Parts: sequence; structure tokens; C-alpha cells
Amino acid sequence: MLLSDGFGGFGGIAKFNRDFLAALDSCEAVERVHALPRLIPGPIDETIPEAVVYDRKAAAGKLAFMMRLASHLSVRRRPNLVVCGHLNLLPAAWSYARMRGARLALIVHGLEARAPRQSVRWLARDIDAVIAVSRHTAEMYAAWSGVALERTFVLPNCVDLDRFVPAERDAGLAARYGLGTSRVLLTVGRLSADERYKGVDAVIEAMPRLLARFPDLKYLVVGDGSDRSRLAARSVTLGVADRVVFAGRIAEAEKVAHYNLADAYVMPSFGEGFGIVLIEAAACGVPVIGSRADGSREALLDGRLGRLVDPHRDNELVDAVTSVLTAGAQRCRNPLVRTFSIDNFTARVAEWARAQSHAIAVRADTPA
Repeated sequence: MLLSDGFGGFGGIAKFNRDFLAALDSCEAVERVHALPRLIPGPIDETIPEAVVYDRKAAAGKLAFMMRLASHLSVRRRPNLVVCGHLNLLPAAWSYARMRGARLALIVHGLEARAPRQSVRWLARDIDAVIAVSRHTAEMYAAWSGVALERTFVLPNCVDLDRFVPAERDAGLAARYGLGTSRVLLTVGRLSADERYKGVDAVIEAMPRLLARFPDLKYLVVGDGSDRSRLAARSVTLGVADRVVFAGRIAEAEKVAHYNLADAYVMPSFGEGFGIVLIEAAACGVPVIGSRADGSREALLDGRLGRLVDPHRDNELVDAVTSVLTAGAQRCRNPLVRTFSIDNFTARVAEWARAQSHAIAVRADTPA
């Protein structure tokens, strides 16, 4: 498996890769997985699954990555399947798979599946299997690749329901951000100039109107990136800088406590492939407001797991937040979040792996 990052990584794609490798580890059809990460942004605190050989040396730069991949060409026992964990890695994965005569699978997440460069478009037509984190992402991929939608296996993200649980607000953490007894809106995600689709702008724009209704309201933004300074400047322009708190990147161990600070989780996005943060918040019993315009709709089960708004209609966001904060219901987990349990994810991966194993066996039995 060639992947952008996984163990030691941050964000939804890294989380998906960790969960996918862990699920492969428990599949009867899988004997060994050699995983080559392009990056390892932070320390690896997680346990590497037994069947996974996680090649840390591959993350020492582009040249090191390609050299580690090339080293597998000399291994006598060839792989049955090559999994490309990100569209940007497809040229390397495609070349290696074809040289080794292996089946090639591609995983697509969202942003990268919108408008890939032309060389990748051509290669994407020559894939044996495709996994997408949502039907929305699968539809984006099918639109430019020409690959029939029915050929894509939809595998949504999962959430650890034993870890992400409702809990009392951590008073020390609330004090860190000066939240006191304020009602809190929360968004978690990278603040990258390339990922403005997450909807942080829309929430900041709505804050003056929301503050007129809820004077004690604060908006906590967890995450960091190249767009943070622009967002902070926008909050100053709108006169809500003292009500918008930028927490920066947080340790994974603190994530659950941050969700439990919130009275509502808001992400009126317009380009999200799925949105794992939505189901993490829901698992913590936080009322969730997401978008009906992208993969968030599937994460929120078409509105059964949270409220859906049109991210381009300001009134819908304001009305949804107003409704949630006015209701003030006791926090509890919606049982439908179990749709995205680790057990269900693992079962889906096992189903997919069995299908790949069958296809590999058929290929082996077919005369050249």
C-alpha cells in the first residue's frame, strides 16, 4: 500500500489509512501488508498492526520513497495487490503494479478527486478496483474517469465508539480558551488555503447575527494551517475577534475533550468527501450541523444523525444553530452513529478483500 500518511499522521485521510490497515490485519485473505508512507508528520504513538510492515524509511523524502518502492521490485515473491491510498501517488503505484503484474486498487477521498492532472486522469481509467469514502466522492471520480459508478466500493470512515463518548465539559480546558460558561460552537479541521470549503468562513460571517440572539456565544476553531491568519483578520473586520477562538492544532489525546466543550458542532462545507469529524462529534453526543451539498450528507445519514443546511444560504445556518441552542436538550448519543462503528468498517473491508482475493484467483487461473 502506498499512502500519503497514516501512523503518526494528522487528519481524516491519515485516520482512514490507519483504520484501513488495521482492518486488513484482521482479514483472513490478507497475509502481509507492506505500507509505504510518503510522510510521517509526527511521532508514531499508535500500535502498528501485526500483519503490517510500516516502512518508516519511505517517509524520508520523495527520492527515499521512490527508492524504497523500487527495492520491492527485487523481492522474489510478488504482491497480489497494490493499493494506492491517494490519487497523487497513482503514477508510482500504477507503474509498480504493472511491472509486478499485480492487481491495482485506488482509494479516493474527496478534494483530490475533483480535478486531477491529465496524466493521472489517464491512469485512473486503468484501475482494477476503486474505493471511495462516500457515494458523493464516487460520483466525482466517475464523472471524469469514465469508470462506471457501480464499480466503486463505498467505504465510509469509522469512529471508535469506546473512545469518542459524551462527557462533562473539562473546566481546565474551557479555562484555557476563556470559554467560561459560554455556549460554544466548534469546528475541527485543517485551516488550509486550499481547503476553504470546510465552511469556517460561513460560521464567522454568521457570528454577528448569532451573537444578537445568544450574547454569550463563542466559536472555537480547532486546527491550523495557511488560512488561519486570513480567518482571524476576517473575525476582526466583523467585530467578533473576541468571540472567535483559534485553538491551533491539538494533540490527538485531547480531541474527545474538545468535542465535549461544544454545544453544537458546525461545518457548513461545500467540498467535503465525507467528514469524519462529523461522526466523531455525533459519537460524543454533540448536536451536529453539516452540509447537504457534499459528502457530509452521507456522514449525517441524510439528516438522521444531524441537521443539514445549504452552505450557500446564510439563513439556514443561523436558523439551524438557533434551533439547536434554543432546544438545549441534554446531550446524548444518537444510536445511529453505530452505523460507522469500527466493527462495521472492518466487516466492509473484509468483504472487499474477499472480492479482491477472488479476482486475483480468477486471474491466476485464466490462461495468458
